[in-house]
Parts: sequence; structure tokens; C-alpha cells
Amino acid sequence: MADPPSRRRRRAGLWALALCLMAAALVLAAPGWLRAWQERAFDAMVQAGPVPGASAVTVIDIGRHDEAGNPWSRAASARLAARLAEAGPAVIGWDIVFAGGCGPEAANLALASALGRAPAVLGFLMSREAVPPPGSPPVLALAEGVALWSASGAEAPCPGFVTEATTLAALALPGDAQALVRRVPAAVGIGGGVWPSLALEVVRRALALPVPLVAGSLHLGERVLPLDDAAMLRFRPLPAEAHAARTLPAAAVLERALAPGALAGRIVLVGSSLPQSGGLRPTAADPLTPSVQIAADLIDGILAGPLPWRPAPWPEAAALALAGLLLALALPRLAPLPALGLVGALALLWVLAALALHRLDGRLIDPVFPPLLMSLAALAALLAQAAATARAEAALRRRMGQLLPPAVVARLADQPGLLRLSGERRVVTALFTDLEGFSAATNTLPPEALIATLDRYFAVLNAQVLAQGGMVDKIVGDGMHALFNAPLDQPGHAEAALRAAAAIVQATEALRRDLPGLGRTRIGIETGPAILGDVGGGDGAGRIDYTAHGPAVNLAARLQEAGKVLGPAVIIGPGAAAAAQTRLHPLGLHPIRGFGEVALFTLPPCSPGN
Repeated sequence: MADPPSRRRRRAGLWALALCLMAAALVLAAPGWLRAWQERAFDAMVQAGPVPGASAVTVIDIGRHDEAGNPWSRAASARLAARLAEAGPAVIGWDIVFAGGCGPEAANLALASALGRAPAVLGFLMSREAVPPPGSPPVLALAEGVALWSASGAEAPCPGFVTEATTLAALALPGDAQALVRRVPAAVGIGGGVWPSLALEVVRRALALPVPLVAGSLHLGERVLPLDDAAMLRFRPLPAEAHAARTLPAAAVLERALAPGALAGRIVLVGSSLPQSGGLRPTAADPLTPSVQIAADLIDGILAGPLPWRPAPWPEAAALALAGLLLALALPRLAPLPALGLVGALALLWVLAALALHRLDGRLIDPVFPPLLMSLAALAALLAQAAATARAEAALRRRMGQLLPPAVVARLADQPGLLRLSGERRVVTALFTDLEGFSAATNTLPPEALIATLDRYFAVLNAQVLAQGGMVDKIVGDGMHALFNAPLDQPGHAEAALRAAAAIVQATEALRRDLPGLGRTRIGIETGPAILGDVGGGDGAGRIDYTAHGPAVNLAARLQEAGKVLGPAVIIGPGAAAAAQTRLHPLGLHPIRGFGEVALFTLPPCSPGN
């Protein structure tokens, strides 16, 4: 028996819950392909916000030539450092490694002297060779258990360049699984020591902040910046227009072409955008972003706040599980369109909440994958429910097509409310048949032959009843019970039953010529009030039978039995005779068990039933 609609809807809800739980487990597992998808979504969120106003950073871009048109040299860097110190910046960060060539040449002495005239931060690169940076690491508190990006040693500036006014910081810009620079280490480990990144040290020096603490979050004065598991800070890569607006060519500084006070009190970063400098890195905004601009983006993000950060995924998994539970409760109670509306509302709520949280505190909640998974889970559940309903309807149509005329089946499918199966009283015409000699045939025919004979026999009976608009109520043994004017109204139902009886007699007599030994078909017909409805399965289980109860139905059954004695193949009761338009042949009064003397009729002598 097919599942009832309520069970199919409950099953759809459970499917939605199961799929949402699987999606939650996937979010927690975070396989590589999912993280790559999420990173692209986060890139879009991070870059979708408004471009910040005036930058707190001025980037000095070193080109190929100095102010005199000569190739850039360490002597030019010394002159640049001196000019910048004269401009009075808050701090100068050098995205340049002044390594190698550390002899007492004039250029080196001039550079060391110029670097000591203003607060400065020099950069170093991480190296596999166990050579530590010069001097002691700056003061930096590191909580126990924090995993830093580490190396054995460093490629550092010449020791003579490190003075009391100059500190060192790491220029580490590691790429992620997609080979993009999205995060910058807050600090790195070098040979057991802890060194800050260039951006972190520049901000600390510029604002004269106390010792930073690197733990689950970076505590930088009153600022608390969330870190990921590797103690990295995610930055927002600004567009090229923002980079250009805060950048000055180094040659212009050397030529004293700047307005007075243009750099006073500002954070200045010095670097190069030349490809041969080796400082170009791929970011989500540009595959060729100068590393000095990445440091400037991070500094602006730290000062403006909040920085984008990715929390642990378990809240997303919990929200997916909760959404699955809500769908499990709602889908059994909602039609498909309202259910889809609910799913769309939940998905939209998720997206809006993710965007609002990012705007509020920089939090990165996946705005695509969880609501997409939730929507796909609900859609899959609804499609499974629709497929089950379609299969049930197709099976019902096939089954009803064996019992009702095609026009009635189509009408009931379009208007199910016409089928009142809970119980109703209506006038019907009942037609009962019986096959004479069936009991003897069961003893002589092999089972396969007997079933094949009955199949052909009942195919003939069903066809004649359905052709006249009747309903095949049931088949019991070798007898058929048919109803006319049920389950829908059928004008002239008594006359239709008589036509069906005549056609049955004619068709079965022809069938007897093909199937020797097949007995005669007796038919009883009566019209009158009856109560119709489903019987059985009241507790939601068991077999349900649509049937009719009433004196007219019982009399029709008795009349087909009376044909044994009276002779005609078709015996018609007084109710059917009164309702019929055909002129019938009276048989007089005859005693019928349970009904007393009853006036009986049969088809005219010229009809197939006599």
C-alpha cells in the first residue's frame, strides 16, 4: 500500500534534517575544496565594503633611478633616509632588506647615520640558515601554545644599520593553499626568538604602544585583533586606485618636491613596485601587488578596524543543524510552495546575518555554502516527496482506471474534493454477477489455466461496466460487484446498469464459445438508497475498502442467486425497474430470502439477457 501524504511529508522533513546534519559535518571537517570556495566568498565580502578615506600611511616607491637619473644605489637610499628624517614622520618602515655588502664604505656609513635620525623599522627575510638577526628581539609577549610561522635563521640587514632608533621586523608574506597572500603573520619565530611583522612593529612604534601580546588575539594597546591558528592577521587588499593615492615616488622626495609638512607625523613605508625587486605578491585584488602595499593595507586596517577574521566553524555547523530541525518540523505542515518560501527566507536571513556580522566586527561567516547546502537539502527532500507523490498518483490512477471510467478518474484527479470517502448517502444502482459452474471448474482446470480463464472473463466484465460509466467495486471469487452513480453523480444510472448487463451477457456468451466449460453469467440489478464510504484502516493501518451498504445492494446480491431458479440471466428488482426507461419484462412476485415477496423483472425477450 502506498504511503499516505502525511507520511511522505514527514519523510521529506527527515530527509532535510539528515542532509543538513551531513552539511554541518562537512562544514566542521572543512576539506580543502570547501576552504578554497569559502576563501573566494570571503574575498568578495572583504572587498565589497566601501573604500576607506584618507590613508594613515604614505608609501615611498623606489624606482629604477635616483633624482639624477642614475641607477638606484645604497647611496641613494641613504639620501632618501636623510630626506625622510628631515620630514618628521612618526616612523619609517623599510620594506627593504639591506643585507650584504656590509663593509665600511661611505654609502653604508651614510645610510647607518641617516637611519638613526628618525624612528625606523628595518625588515628581514626568513632563512633556512641558522643565522639570527642582529641584536636582541624586541619585547613581544607570546602566550604559551601559540604556533608561529618559524625558520632557523634570517637574511637580515647589516649590523651597523641597527641603532637605538632602529628595530627589526619580519617581511614574511606566506601564500595560502591557493597561492594568494591573504594573511600576514603577526609575529614569526627565528631560532627560538619571537619577532613582530613589519606592519605590527610599525604601528607599535608609531603609536608608542606597550608590549604587544600574541595569544588567541593580538593585544596591541587597547586594540584586540583576532588571530587565526597560526597567529596571522587577515588584511583587506585595497584597489590599485587607493594604492596610487597614498604613494609618492622616491625621486620626488630626493628632489624636495614635497609640500612642507607633507610627511610630518605620518607613517611612512619605503619599498619598490619594480618586478625585479622581487617584492610582488599575488593577492585577492591583484596578482602583482607590491609587498610594501600589503604592509600598508594591513596598517590601515589595524588603525581603522575592524580587520576581517574567520571564527571557528562550529557555530555555522550548529546553525545548519538547527535549520535542518526547523525544516523537519515545517515541511510536514507546509505545501511545497510555502516550504520553498520558508527555505528561501532562511537562506536570505543567513546571507544578511553574515554580511551584518562582517560589517559589525569583521567576522567572516560563509555567506554561500551553508545556505546553499540548506536550500539543496530542502529542495532534494521536496523533490523526493514530489517523486513519491507522483508515483503514488500514477499507481492510484492505474488502480482506479481498473475500477472507474477514465473520465471519472481524470475528474477525481483534478478535483479530489469530489470524492467523499468518509461516508455519504446516495441512490445507487448495484449490479452483482455470478459465474455458474465455477466451483466445478476449480476441480478440473489446472491453476494456471483457471487463473488465465478468470483474467479473460473479468476483463470482459470490467470493460462493459466501465463502458457504461459504472464502478467496479470489488471482485469476490467468480463474482463481481459493480455500482452505478458512485462515487460521482451519474444521470440515468439505472438505464446504464441495464445496458451494461445486456452487454455482459452478450460478451460472456461469445467468450463461452472460445472457452468450453465456462458457465453462464447471472446478474442481479437493483436501485435504491445506500451508504458509501471507506471501511477499515481507521487507526491508520490495515486495508481500506470502499463499499456500499443498504437494502438495494443486498437485494441485488439475492437477485443474481434467484436466477438459478427463475431462469433469465438478468434479474431486475423493482427499484431499478421503476427508475429505468427501458420497457422490461415482468416476472411476477417471487419470494426472496430476507425480503419476502418481491416484484421482479428481466430484460425484454429480444435482449441478450433472455
